[in-house]
Amino acid sequence: MFKLFRSRQSGPHAADLPTDQPAPRAGEPCDRFSGLDGQAWLETLIRSIDEPVIDGVRMPGFPDAELQTSTVGHAGAQPLREAFMYFALVDEYTRQLGRPLGRTTQLLDFGCGWGRILRFFLRDCQSAHLRGVDVDPMLVDVCRSTFPYASFDVVQPLPPTAFPDASFDVVTAYSVFSHLAEHASLAWVKEFARILKPGGVMLVTTQRRDFLAFCESLRGQEHGPGWHQTLSRAFVDLDAAYAAYDAGEYLYAPTGGGPSRPADFYGEALIPEGYVRTHYARELDFVDFVSDPARLAQALIVMQKR
Repeated sequence: MFKLFRSRQSGPHAADLPTDQPAPRAGEPCDRFSGLDGQAWLETLIRSIDEPVIDGVRMPGFPDAELQTSTVGHAGAQPLREAFMYFALVDEYTRQLGRPLGRTTQLLDFGCGWGRILRFFLRDCQSAHLRGVDVDPMLVDVCRSTFPYASFDVVQPLPPTAFPDASFDVVTAYSVFSHLAEHASLAWVKEFARILKPGGVMLVTTQRRDFLAFCESLRGQEHGPGWHQTLSRAFVDLDAAYAAYDAGEYLYAPTGGGPSRPADFYGEALIPEGYVRTHYARELDFVDFVSDPARLAQALIVMQKR
């Protein structure tokens, strides 16, 4: 996942992404848990915080609480409950669009962070078909050391990747496009259009319109170093920001986020539906724009390859 609440040390970037995939594993999660409904699967993953092996299956591990909090704002069960809301929408839309999640689904989690989102897809998909990429080498190393399934690689801030054309049925990105500069977001949508199979689905999130009011609420308060202090300095002309959003303009505050996330591509972003319809739709077909806090903390953009 691209978001960091404070910077952490990270190493050099990898130049390319390997395209080889690991062999399927005997007794991997989809062999045991495919029959669970969503709530039962969520509770199983919450159990895995304290139980590394459940019903004979080794579960993906977790980084320490400090790293969890620094990347997603919380540690323990709360990050999983938030991730489940996103997973449930991915499951819903892929079914509606004729690409239901299954054992052979080829899925890329873009901005995978410490594997919070990708682990949910282990219920339905074979691990050989799951890939995670992130701009931060440290987070990729965390995934490789704690997550015994899927493949993880470092990705550069801008495409291309080494993935072949038409490689994936689904591309996910939770809390990633909420941080990308406009040129980076356009470049990645174009890359996703290349690597998605015909009929493949892209599901990415961005900040909702009311994020502007949240930034405003933080001004004039004392904040230690961290995300809230950064937000208090973002979108300071609130009326102009609202007007731009409502006019379908891309809003971006170039805050940066540590060595792996310079401000030239990383900050705080709001992408309104009007922008998606006029810009992203040049590459992919528009399906839906969901901005409902009861369904998801961020706004969801759903698009499909022609």
